[in-house]
Amino acid sequence: MSKSTSKSHLYRNPLPLLLSSDHYGPAPNLIPHNPLSWIVFGWWYVSTVCKPVPHQTVQVVYADHQFKVYDDVDIARLWQSGFFGKGSLSRSDPSWKIRTIRRLGLNDPEGVAGFSSEDVTKQRREERRKFKHERARVQQLELEKRQGTLSEQDNNELVELQEKLKAWRHQATVAVETPVVPAELRPEDEALLEPGTRDLTTNIEYLQLQPVEFFFLYFALGVTQLSPPRSFSDTLNTLVPSPSASSSFLVEYAVYHHYRSLGWCVRSGIKFGCDMLLYKRGPPFSHAEFAIKISTTEPDFHYEWSDISALARVVGGVKKTLVLVYVEVPNDAQFQDQWHNVNSADNFLQLLKTYKITEILYKRWVPSRTRD
Repeated sequence: MSKSTSKSHLYRNPLPLLLSSDHYGPAPNLIPHNPLSWIVFGWWYVSTVCKPVPHQTVQVVYADHQFKVYDDVDIARLWQSGFFGKGSLSRSDPSWKIRTIRRLGLNDPEGVAGFSSEDVTKQRREERRKFKHERARVQQLELEKRQGTLSEQDNNELVELQEKLKAWRHQATVAVETPVVPAELRPEDEALLEPGTRDLTTNIEYLQLQPVEFFFLYFALGVTQLSPPRSFSDTLNTLVPSPSASSSFLVEYAVYHHYRSLGWCVRSGIKFGCDMLLYKRGPPFSHAEFAIKISTTEPDFHYEWSDISALARVVGGVKKTLVLVYVEVPNDAQFQDQWHNVNSADNFLQLLKTYKITEILYKRWVPSRTRD
């Protein structure tokens, strides 16, 4: 199985929902002109239609103003099916366990110690450093050639380096298995191991969910539950302690829910100074295409043009398109009337419908590129 095929298989589910086809197997093929296929399909339908699909709930702990998931199975499920949350000790996907096993050369009975995203990033940076060094050498030799001071030996080196750089530009970064020298065990490392062995028994990393991610999983999908269990209204009050129509959580969630319902993979945009990033499939497949900046139509909530211009420069530098999202919030009377009745998911849905979203695509005008 190729790398792209295995990746597509690993992240095949866009949301952490268990379908009947995943649990009982896919439906058999139905061929209209083949009576046997009708019999097989009818038997499969009768035998599975009345069977319930097991409902798997992810337990989320709310502590230190964070939503945390500790179970390894739940962590893998949320990340591999929709890319929800981030590892507390990792850049994005929870890979602390993989990195620790590789770093210390520990036993790997589960076979998880492959390449993490951090390993690939480190290798890519090393390749980029070598590329820049070789490019500087080529530029120096080309200058000597124009000046007529290039020797035959240096000319051969120039041709060789030019071919090498040309090949580098057209090849993708591929993780190469290299021998790893185990690091010396520190006292804090030994505390994680089973006494007398080199087995890692403790995973100190947890999955940290954004408030909007947790509530989307709780309200829209119904796959998460706070531990200890709380009612819907108590859970909502935890997220919105001071309810108002322009509450930052409600405004942000309206936008998050909007893009998730359209099939986008939504991640935090704090790295680039925006509110959200939109991926077609997710971080392992491609870079984000759009950067989202949220604003409301409230008179006292606006950005200066210099702020938007600075953000556009940052976003444009990483080849993303800036989208300004304006959220029209309900008036106070309408909001309070809806809020007092929010004691279930259906009632909250009615409140969510009162928020209107308008999108504006922002692009910088560069005179040198738009002369026509």
